Amino acid sequence: MIVIDANVAAKWYMPERGTEAALELLDSPDQLYAPELIRLEVLAAITRRVRKGESTVEEARSMRHDWFKHLHEGAVRLILESDVLQDATELSMNVRHTLQDCLYLAAATRLDAALITADRPFHDRVKPFYKKISMLPGCEKN
Repeated sequence: MIVIDANVAAKWYMPERGTEAALELLDSPDQLYAPELIRLEVLAAITRRVRKGESTVEEARSMRHDWFKHLHEGAVRLILESDVLQDATELSMNVRHTLQDCLYLAAATRLDAALITADRPFHDRVKPFYKKISMLPGCEKN
């Protein structure tokens, strides 16, 4: 079991540092998990690329289609936010990091699973509290 955050899943559709490792996770036999928030955060990353002029609207629609297809096929099992929201709130206050990111941390702690991120500040903030967090290969450097 591996919990991934949206920074990892977004790399499935947008080539950048870490994309190869993210795709390996997608194709691995390990079951991937994430809180429901990941649906919105991956879509936000896709639309942000259009706003920044890094993708066309048609490319974004294709990425959105692929994301929905992966979700429908169970590439990522979604964890109800209501199941981890209280824990995430406590973690956010204790770790002093955003509630959104702490939803992923709460999911990982609930499942006693590895947590993989491509977000260096999140990783560095959480590492002293949760040893099972790691950076996505290829994203270790800032």
